Amino acid sequence: HTAARTRQYKNLPRSIIVIMSGLKVGDSFPDGVKFSYIEPSGDDINTCGIPGPFDASAEFKKKKVVLVSVPGAFTPVCSSAHLPSYIANREALKAKGVDQVIMIAYNDAYVMSAWGKAHNIKDDFILCVSDPGFSKSIGWNDGERTSRYAIVIDNGKVIYAEKETSGIEKTGAEGVLAAL
Repeated sequence: HTAARTRQYKNLPRSIIVIMSGLKVGDSFPDGVKFSYIEPSGDDINTCGIPGPFDASAEFKKKKVVLVSVPGAFTPVCSSAHLPSYIANREALKAKGVDQVIMIAYNDAYVMSAWGKAHNIKDDFILCVSDPGFSKSIGWNDGERTSRYAIVIDNGKVIYAEKETSGIEKTGAEGVLAAL
């Protein structure tokens, strides 16, 4: 069965084959990963800035980051529990050496900016950014939507990676903190 799968992918570069299976502890965060992002500015949820690139690969090489993927901004669990768990545990995350929490979803940068404003996020410890393709590239997507997962990257290396189909036990702030 594995031999057949290997033959099926023999013409693809090895990096694509590895990435399609998700990221695992010990992996390096891939090069070339960019998200779309609008810097927090003002409180009005109806206005926002212009999207720009967020070079995750470069940023994650020099920080301890929690990358959290949710199926969508303004969805019930994501808005009532997942993002709020990181807001409530901000100081505990910092005490564990976390430099930044990056919340990603398939939504565009405008929606992600509004979602951050709706949760009163005003600085760069928690960023709400758009994922135009990373989740799909690692196979952690649900159709066009991003899956629910958390990856902790420490200076470019994955030290925690969990995906969930329901709930936030492993991907919410409490689950991530327990693993740090």
